[in-house]
Amino acid sequence: MTTNQAVTGTSGLNSSAVATIISATIVSGVLDASAGVLVYWMYKGLNPLQVLQYIASGIFGPSVINGSFLYVLIGLVLHFAIAFMFTCAYYLGFPFIKSFAKNTIVNGLIYGIFIWVFMNYLVLPMSNIPHSPKDFVSVLELVWHSALVGLPIAIIIERHFKN
Repeated sequence: MTTNQAVTGTSGLNSSAVATIISATIVSGVLDASAGVLVYWMYKGLNPLQVLQYIASGIFGPSVINGSFLYVLIGLVLHFAIAFMFTCAYYLGFPFIKSFAKNTIVNGLIYGIFIWVFMNYLVLPMSNIPHSPKDFVSVLELVWHSALVGLPIAIIIERHFKN
């Protein structure tokens, strides 16, 4: 076995695939969190810890937004778990996606829009996160999910499949 060959585990995913998924998760998760912290600080007055507590409030309710540091950690874990799930979904769907849509940038931007729509119209309404009106911040969320979440996932995963 040469050093360029990937080792396949029992799950059927090789180490290169796992590294790609983890890489895309980290990049998109960090960019998403950074944009969220900046926008929610500028427009909603939330500090970075409150933004992560806000994510945890999806499970525990709005009372945790000014709660303990434990909810910050839970919010961070939830945030990256969600990024991981969307990254895995794109990775698994990539063979289908590339068969009908050849442009990685367009695919990524559309995937980011899909993520925003999925979260805002399916996930968040079923969570304990307080309802927030669709406003200028929502437009910014849509833009950053397209450019900073969907696009990096698409670029990293396509690069993996081209190698």
